[in-house]
Amino acid sequence: MAKNRKNSLQQITKGNAAEDELYEVHRRLTFHVENTPLAVIEWDSDFRLSRWSPSAERLFGWKGDEVLGKRITDWKFVFDDDIEAVKKIRMRQSKGEQHGVSKNRNYTKSGAVLHCEWYNSVLYNDSGQVDSILSLVLDVTARKLAEEENARLLLREQEARKEAEEASRSKDMFLATLSHELRTPLASILGWARLLGGDMVDQKKYPEAFETIARNAKAQAQLIDDLLDVSRIITGKLHLDVRPVELAPIIEATIEIVRPAAVAKEIEFKLNLDRRTVEILGDPDRLQQLVWNLLSNAIKFTSNRGRVEVQLRRNGPQAEITIRDTGEGIDPQFLPHVFERFRQADGSSARKYSGLGLGLAIVRHLTELHGGTVHAESAGIGHGSTFKVSLPAVRDEQRAPTTAKDHTTQVAIDNKLDDVCASVRGLRILVVDDEEDVRRFAQMTFRRCGAETVESASASEALRIIGEWRPDVLIADIGMPDEDGYTLIQKVRRLPANRGGRTPALALTAYARTEDRVRILSAGYQIHVAKPVEPVELIAAVANLAGRNKT
Repeated sequence: MAKNRKNSLQQITKGNAAEDELYEVHRRLTFHVENTPLAVIEWDSDFRLSRWSPSAERLFGWKGDEVLGKRITDWKFVFDDDIEAVKKIRMRQSKGEQHGVSKNRNYTKSGAVLHCEWYNSVLYNDSGQVDSILSLVLDVTARKLAEEENARLLLREQEARKEAEEASRSKDMFLATLSHELRTPLASILGWARLLGGDMVDQKKYPEAFETIARNAKAQAQLIDDLLDVSRIITGKLHLDVRPVELAPIIEATIEIVRPAAVAKEIEFKLNLDRRTVEILGDPDRLQQLVWNLLSNAIKFTSNRGRVEVQLRRNGPQAEITIRDTGEGIDPQFLPHVFERFRQADGSSARKYSGLGLGLAIVRHLTELHGGTVHAESAGIGHGSTFKVSLPAVRDEQRAPTTAKDHTTQVAIDNKLDDVCASVRGLRILVVDDEEDVRRFAQMTFRRCGAETVESASASEALRIIGEWRPDVLIADIGMPDEDGYTLIQKVRRLPANRGGRTPALALTAYARTEDRVRILSAGYQIHVAKPVEPVELIAAVANLAGRNKT
């Protein structure tokens, strides 16, 4: 009897220990479930929630009593597009799978969207039916957003690389084109110069040789001017001298400039200019450049015996310039790119027309700087093209009384040397340049006009000559070895007046940017003239500097 009692006590003790152990296991499990960073959600085979852990409350915002007993599709919890993922869980259950992972987008109580991974474990009863599903939910929103951002960064990097490769190809193509366009006129200049220098040209051919050299030198100078203009435009350093101007005289003056090229191709000009006042606020020189680019382009792409029409009219608050030609036309695929820098319809080495692809880009920028718009039209290759420029016209309240001179472009310098030579006759002119060709050009120009000239190849020699010879005008280059033109003028200006310290000075230089001009004038020069320069322009500048300009 005592033995049986002892056995019963041992069994009771063991039972209590088992219960204690089970309780401890349950306590530990409950603690982990409630404190795990994973949301613990349990639901039956019909998707009714039976467990909603504190971590689920913290993650999604709903309290347990708000959602327990509900199906997870009974409230705005799962994205409509992700309901299919929930249905797949049912399918896996029916196949007897015990584990699975699904990726869903879930709403929080506040309406925020979370990207979650659901780790699902299925518990089956003894008959093989689904008893419940336990889901551990991990918030992977930060990771998902990082992946999406990485994908965007990768796409942007790929696009940037593609753009860089395209820019590199465009740069290579542009440099090749630039080399070709600069070397082509240079070949003619050097070729004819060597023929002339070697006495291999009949004197009857001299005018043709000189005309060819001059034409190609002007073409090369125009290329350089276009490049400088584009550089100023890109850097925002192209400034306008704005004043009220009439467009009709500007257009007529520009037509006279390009007329020889049109006559050579027997191209007919048809003008329809509104003779009423069509006035805008603008820079006359830049407006003439704009029209010149469009007219030159029209003549260039129009075949012999073609026609170019120029129209100017007032259209409400806008002044409209229309230039229409019967020329090559524009491919519809290239039309949207016609005003882009360095873009040419045919950029191959076998292209029919020369150029850098800058003219129309300059037209667009100059038009926009004047507050206007420009667009191109063409029915396609072989059907000609039309360019329309719209500029804001001056309103009556903006119009101020002006003289006739205000409505004209800059007065052209007479192109006959004999007519301007008198203005510099008898002047003493010192020419300082390390390039012998430039010195000889200036010497021949002024000596023909009866001026005395002395040449110098260095700043130090020039200072000695100024002190001894006392020139009336100093012409100096800026870029010279040892001592440049800035150093020279600074030393000149430090001289006493009776030693030439106030000698009027002109900078004749290849530094032609706006900032170069500002620095040159600030250094002590009175006039800045960019190379290359026409003889008459140089004579007029020196005459003006010496106070002998015509009135």
